[in-house]
Amino acid sequence: MDAETLTRNLGGYWRNGRGLAPCPVCQPERRRDQNALSVTTGSGKLLLHCFKSHCSFVEIAEAAGAPLSHVQIDFDAQREHERKQAEYQAAKLAKARSLWDHAKPIEGTKAETYLRARGITIPLPETLRFVPDLYHAPSASWACAMVADVQPTGGIHRTFFTKKGERVTRSAKMMLGPCCGGAVPLSAGAGPLYITEGIETGLSVAQMTTGYATSVWAALSTSGIKGLRLPDRPGKLVIASDGDDAGTEAAQVLASRAASLGWNVGLMTAPDGKDWNDVLQEGGSI
Repeated sequence: MDAETLTRNLGGYWRNGRGLAPCPVCQPERRRDQNALSVTTGSGKLLLHCFKSHCSFVEIAEAAGAPLSHVQIDFDAQREHERKQAEYQAAKLAKARSLWDHAKPIEGTKAETYLRARGITIPLPETLRFVPDLYHAPSASWACAMVADVQPTGGIHRTFFTKKGERVTRSAKMMLGPCCGGAVPLSAGAGPLYITEGIETGLSVAQMTTGYATSVWAALSTSGIKGLRLPDRPGKLVIASDGDDAGTEAAQVLASRAASLGWNVGLMTAPDGKDWNDVLQEGGSI
C-alpha cells in the first residue's frame, strides 16, 4: 500500500507529495476536522507521524489496515522524521510558554468584558490571561485574545476577538503547543471535580456550584474530554457535557474509563441543543 492510497483510505487528502488524515489509533471517529496523521515517503518507503498522541508506526500501520508485512519501512528515515517532529513540537511548546509569559492579567480587558456579557460574575481564575495584539492567521488580521493555560501539558488555548472586542467569526478558538490530555483549571476545591468542554461553560458551572467547594476543569473539546488525564487519586467526578450527541458520547467515554479507575462518576448533560452557559444566562441552576 502506497502513501497516497493509505491517506485516501483514512479519509484524508493528498497534496504535493504529502498526506494529512485522521490518525486511525487516536482519532478513530475519522471526522473531517481530524488530521493528526502525516503520511509521507522517504527513499520510496512509508513515513507516518501522529501529531496528536505520537502513536507508534506499528500501531498506526496496523490500525490503518496496512500490516507491516505489506509496507516498506525505512526505519532510519522514520527515526530522522520523528526527531524533526520532536524539534517542531518543542518549538511550539516554547512559543506557547512565551506567549503565556507575556500575556496580561485578564481583569479590565476585552476578554473580561466578553465573559461578563455572558453572565459570568465570579472572580476569574489566574489560568486566564489576555493578549492585546496577536495575529489571527485564518482572518489574516491582527486581533486580541483570551489565553488559557493548559495544564499539565504546557500548551495554551486562545479565544480571538476583534479589536472592538467581538469574537471573530471564523476559527475563534485555537490551541498552541501540547494540549492532549490536559485541561484548563477554572476553580479549585475539596469537593467533586467537574469536567466541561468549554471555558465559558466551565466558568458557568463554577458559578452555579459556588458554595460546594467544587473544582472545575475545561477540557476544551470533545476529544479533550475523552482523552483527559485524570488525577492519580480517584474521587467524585461529574462530567457536565453539552446537550448534543458529540458531548454525550465524549462524556460516556470518559465516564467508562474513570469508573474503571475507581472514580465515583456522575453525568450531567445540558438540555438538548444548549450548554451550561446557556442555562446560566437563562437563569437556570444545577
